[in-house]
Amino acid sequence: MRTLTVLAVVTAVPIVSLAAPLKVSLPPAMGAVPVVMATAWDLFRAEGIEVELIPLPSQRDRMLAFQAGQVDAIVTDLTGAILLVASAPREAVIGGTAFSPEPAKDHLAFITPPALSRIATWDDLMARIASGSRVQIAVPRQSDLEFVVDGVFQECGVTVPADLYIGQDDLLVNSTWTLLGMVAVGVLPRPHADYILTYTFPGKPTLTVLTWVPGASFPPEVFVVRRSLLESQPEILAAFFRAVRQSVAQLNSEDRESVVAAALPWAVDLFFPGSGPETAAPEVRTQIEAAIAAIVIPTFPAPGAVDPEVYDRVMAWALGKNYLRSPLPYEAAVVPPPG
Repeated sequence: MRTLTVLAVVTAVPIVSLAAPLKVSLPPAMGAVPVVMATAWDLFRAEGIEVELIPLPSQRDRMLAFQAGQVDAIVTDLTGAILLVASAPREAVIGGTAFSPEPAKDHLAFITPPALSRIATWDDLMARIASGSRVQIAVPRQSDLEFVVDGVFQECGVTVPADLYIGQDDLLVNSTWTLLGMVAVGVLPRPHADYILTYTFPGKPTLTVLTWVPGASFPPEVFVVRRSLLESQPEILAAFFRAVRQSVAQLNSEDRESVVAAALPWAVDLFFPGSGPETAAPEVRTQIEAAIAAIVIPTFPAPGAVDPEVYDRVMAWALGKNYLRSPLPYEAAVVPPPG
């Protein structure tokens, strides 16, 4: 299986220097794509920096790797970033946005296997929850997905007991639970929603999308970087962010076929580690590649500053859920994007 641990070759006369590669941990999320493609297109090499990409599907593992000093930066959701900075204020800081979904386009799906869940419509789900039925919903806790799902139910005037939310912070596990009917509803963002809706296999249950939630409801994915590196060698992170911006520009200008061709060798291992085409039987490999190719490719925004109003809403929500012990002001957690 192809590994995503990649070292970009440093130019003969490097623009910047670091004793060891810049280690960046990536989630199986859209915010990782520009970073991965910057490696595939040698954009870090062009900036004279050496980068090691470390994909970890679990947010908990990414947090622990950062706290243990094993990585220099991570891509994560805003909720996770706030909690990480709160737990390690001397070492962690939010350095800019990594990805925001297009506001008017569908991004998050509530998916159910109706033959197993006995839920066929959104109104069915609302009625089941209102009646006090135990309807288990797969959504990662302490995450932007939980923040968005809370908001959706609040707008519908429905109070969801906390114990109805179950699920791993690994969305591949939640996808599997949804497919097997182990939960009534799975809450999955793109590309995971696209993948399980289009991936086919013998005996696959029919899946129904109860509702889509547009990108406007979502906080951005963000970069969390090490403060000590930002303070001691800001040029390293500035070069990293320049390469990511160049990757975004190229992603948005290339035609779909070119992007898919370049991304496919990396995409499966990033989003679905351990289930890549190289380890699958030929017929399964064809199914995996067809499902990956069907994923909606968004317009990627360039890294930018985190909106203070969005930050404050997520931070206040985390306080209300008792995920934070005390308020964490924007100025204490966020810096302008380097470069």
